[in-house]
Amino acid sequence: MYKILISNDDGVKGPGLRPLMKELSKIGKVYVIVPKNQMSGTGHGITLTKYNKIEEIEEDFYAVKGGTPADCIKYGLYCFLKSGVDLIVSGINTCPNLGQDVIYSGTVGAAREGALKGIPSLAISAAEIDATEYEHSAIAAREIAAKVLKRKFFFKNICLNINIPQNYKGIKVAPLGLRTYNENVETVIDKKGNLSYRLSGKYIPGGKKNGTDIDIVDKGYISVTPLQINQTDFTFIKKIKL
Repeated sequence: MYKILISNDDGVKGPGLRPLMKELSKIGKVYVIVPKNQMSGTGHGITLTKYNKIEEIEEDFYAVKGGTPADCIKYGLYCFLKSGVDLIVSGINTCPNLGQDVIYSGTVGAAREGALKGIPSLAISAAEIDATEYEHSAIAAREIAAKVLKRKFFFKNICLNINIPQNYKGIKVAPLGLRTYNENVETVIDKKGNLSYRLSGKYIPGGKKNGTDIDIVDKGYISVTPLQINQTDFTFIKKIKL
């Protein structure tokens, strides 16, 4: 039986977690290790300056207090699944991870950590902002996972970034696009006159995105983008002179 490790960046209460667990349990033995709380936007960050407590939620389901999604994959592989796993699946994220979102996404960070260890890995996201229904995404994730498992050596060291719209028409492989945001920094002043800051921003639809993952999702298809671990720009490396 295949062994599948699930993580996410939305924590134990992430609304996409249970539907994903249910569907993936149909094709393999599922193990879960997730952050205790919400850890969106942590990218591929890991914790080096403190010890993390790991809580057993139920059988084969653990939560890491204060841990990042990438931490969870490391703890899962080194502490609980030393014999290895066949597939890592991160998600289901509550909103899309398209274009440059993959740099910041904890969902993608967990999957990339798996790929870094030579394990086929999927980062699964709902294509709607603040999705309210995850069953269709979980079913699609299970169908894609089953296909990857049949060719798991082909997908070694690859993270597939996957965004799933409702009522999707099919699946298309596409490169990352570039999303445009109206970014801002919010400032508040407390009673003592101390300033606090918070990053904010809103996605601006439109722009040049033909043929990219953004375009594919807008047209109602599941987007699949293979992300490699080696980020070297081999074209530019031949041109650079310092």
